[in-house]
Amino acid sequence: MIPAHNEEATVATIVGQALQAAQPGDRVLVVDSGSTDDTARRAREAGAEVLDGPLGKGAAMQLAVSTVDHEWTCFLDSDVVTSERNVPALLRETAAGGTADQVVGDFEYDHPGTILASTFTIYEPLTSRFFPEVGYHGAHALSGFRAVRTRYLRDVELPPDFGVETFLNISLALSGGRADVCHLGVIGSRYRFHGGSMATEIGTRILDLAEAHGRLDPADRPEWDQWLAAGVAAIAPNTADQGRSAILSRLFSTVRRPMPTGGTQTPAHSTSR
Repeated sequence: MIPAHNEEATVATIVGQALQAAQPGDRVLVVDSGSTDDTARRAREAGAEVLDGPLGKGAAMQLAVSTVDHEWTCFLDSDVVTSERNVPALLRETAAGGTADQVVGDFEYDHPGTILASTFTIYEPLTSRFFPEVGYHGAHALSGFRAVRTRYLRDVELPPDFGVETFLNISLALSGGRADVCHLGVIGSRYRFHGGSMATEIGTRILDLAEAHGRLDPADRPEWDQWLAAGVAAIAPNTADQGRSAILSRLFSTVRRPMPTGGTQTPAHSTSR
């Protein structure tokens, strides 16, 4: 399943890999997520089944899941330009050869200076605080390349935005599922900077789940929202022309910020893994 928004230049690459990795009975499905370019046409020409879907990564994924009756759903990003190996084939191999319920694809960007600011400064600190049982999913814990046993996607409402991978990691852990990491090698992608919106959606999703599961008192939520907003403001200006050292210095300062005292960690009746 490939959510795609305005990816006419690259969508055929990952469709081609998926078709190569597919086995009899598999589907290769692209959900055109509100594109204003020729993404849908390019995906069909490459051989994919295409659905017209709503804007928003999670919303596109939710639409696809509603049509799936396979044991596994493999999610793939549509902005791949180059990769050393076939990404969906590696995810399939790891899923079929192990006992995990989710396989998260970790990888190296073709540009070694790429820094995953939202993962480093927002996702990891908040998840460690409120949901330590999630554990470590590699440097790309929020990777868009992942295979999930479809039963874990049933009867849940995926968030419509970039908080969707955060939701998958947490909800699967809370359901008792097990995650493995699959190393995909070097991937070149047409990554686009989303300002602070992606980090905000990631952090908001964690705080929402913490509140819903009794790990964050609603009375303490405003203090955590302020912490999140300050962190997003600190990382949003990150651009390559600022220099790697300057960016890292700001990120380290952001990570070291004191966290609010309100909020609980794993309740005593929960199982940490």
